[in-house]
Amino acid sequence: MRNDLLAEIFRKSLLTRVFEDRFVRLAMEGVVPPLLHPGAGQEVAQIAAIAALQDDDPVLYAHRGTGYMVARGVSLSAMLADCAGRAGGTNNGKGGIMHVVDTARGIFGESGTLGGGFVISVGMGMAAKRKRPGQVVIHFFGDGGSNRGTFHEALNWAAVQKLPCVYVCENNGWAVSVPVSESTAVENIADRAHGYGIPGVVVDGVDPDAVLDAVRVAAERARRGDGPSLIEIKAVRLRGHYATDPQDYRPDAAEAASKDPLEALRARIISSGLMSEAEVASLQAACEAEVEAAVVEMQAQPLLSAEAAFEDLLVQGA
Repeated sequence: MRNDLLAEIFRKSLLTRVFEDRFVRLAMEGVVPPLLHPGAGQEVAQIAAIAALQDDDPVLYAHRGTGYMVARGVSLSAMLADCAGRAGGTNNGKGGIMHVVDTARGIFGESGTLGGGFVISVGMGMAAKRKRPGQVVIHFFGDGGSNRGTFHEALNWAAVQKLPCVYVCENNGWAVSVPVSESTAVENIADRAHGYGIPGVVVDGVDPDAVLDAVRVAAERARRGDGPSLIEIKAVRLRGHYATDPQDYRPDAAEAASKDPLEALRARIISSGLMSEAEVASLQAACEAEVEAAVVEMQAQPLLSAEAAFEDLLVQGA
């Protein structure tokens, strides 16, 4: 991987971690509802995957983490406003973090129900194939989502139609509080790709090079018109299911912390001479300042009124 790209992935990953850590503190203080599913441990893989795409390739993101949005430059204050029920958000404070949408940056949100995004990705893939040749749709999802019927329906149809879709499963081993060993029969979710006649690969979520390369190969295949691919990232989940989840059901929390991909990337950046320890510390401070500025901007926005809840609605037959 080019040094400049590696440094950019590190910067965005660090900003994402700082942002989510601040969000958790805001939630514990009661400033925002604890409706964030933290992506700590998965942000490096998320950002590396998006780095393999073109800027106009649509992104349908999974519900865990904000790395997808940070990768594309979505406003931090807008994301906070979305969660805090304040004006100035991408969804005007009505949908929370799971419905952040910034179409100018290729961020198209996620479904409000687990597994609902699969059928949306197929629709977008069909539109891209017919109207925007060369464009690729990437859809991120978790291991729990892979057990939904929509997963199989979407991959089957995408394979039949040779749609330009890349499906990325972030398998962190937990579907809320259920370990994947108790919910999924196959060892690797990527193995299911063979049932649809498409490539399926497994990559290490601690290794941004492996993630980048896998998504790049899948995207090139899709752009050629050869159809979809399934990539499984063996991810690391450092926090609980939601912002203030005590995680008392997790015996592996300490082990997961020892495998933090961001810390591994930080060590690599320093040991390779790409940045000094002082430069990394300076970058950390800059990220913290950027996040604090976003918090101030969010808090300056007015809370939504009860009347505003009924604005921007499409009412059939009205």
